[in-house]
Amino acid sequence: MNFAVLFACLIVGLFAAECPKFTTQNPFDAAQYGGFWYEFERSNIIFEIGSKCENATYNLNPNGTVGLLNQAINIWNQYVSYTGIATVKDPKEPAAFIVEFTTGDYNVITTNYKDYSLVYACEEVFGIKADFIWILSRKKTLPDSIVNELKTILKNFGIDISSLRPTVQDC
Repeated sequence: MNFAVLFACLIVGLFAAECPKFTTQNPFDAAQYGGFWYEFERSNIIFEIGSKCENATYNLNPNGTVGLLNQAINIWNQYVSYTGIATVKDPKEPAAFIVEFTTGDYNVITTNYKDYSLVYACEEVFGIKADFIWILSRKKTLPDSIVNELKTILKNFGIDISSLRPTVQDC
């Protein structure tokens, strides 16, 4: 009986955590961020299970929103694409967006615009926390030094990186 209580407490403790506090890049230039990005690594994201060749194209719209086109080869080896719009949540945080195609957050933690981007979102639903992490790259490869630096940034915010996995880009 004590083992069952201990196990239940452990499970609740793992999933009932709060989303961590983090900062987004500021200043942020959506026009420089625009263009084509490869998904280099990602956390376990249910709607991307088994997919490969994930990429995204972002375009700044005249009204200040960002147009989104995400593409991939899904688990059934079929091409899929999703379009949407990203809107800045608060002008004081220009790299924090609300995304409308799978309603959620898209927070650019850091980017140098020409090589890499680190994106994070966290959702709490019914006391369960879900982390969404994407490391994006302008090329299919990214130096280990940059990947390690981005992972360190996440760890410094208290974000668990154990679920990060490389995205297959063999298309």
